[in-house]
Amino acid sequence: VAAYDAIAAQENALTERLLTYLRGRNDCVIVGQDDNRDGTRIPTIAFRFDGRNAEEVCKIIDREKIAIRFGDFHSRRLVEYMGLSDNAGVLRVSMVHYNTIEQVDRLTAAFDRLLDATDQ
Repeated sequence: VAAYDAIAAQENALTERLLTYLRGRNDCVIVGQDDNRDGTRIPTIAFRFDGRNAEEVCKIIDREKIAIRFGDFHSRRLVEYMGLSDNAGVLRVSMVHYNTIEQVDRLTAAFDRLLDATDQ
């Protein structure tokens, strides 16, 4: 039981760290629950940045050796219904207990470099 509690605590910390970053950006739309205060959100987060093509963002982040994905994730009708099918769908980050806070911070720093550079 203690091991499961440790895994849950790590995944909750990772999830809240990324969600806090995404909530802080005015150009980000989080798909689904936008916080993890009650510890029920799984560490797979779908989102998009306004006016950004998800495929292009994914490819640029991939150059930094950070794995994220884009698309509709076999939920095309839902993504269309939510009005998120343009710009190559949504981005998705999936984390597990062996990921670290430092890796989340590396991802968010890469997002900042990309998004802030193209805003100028």
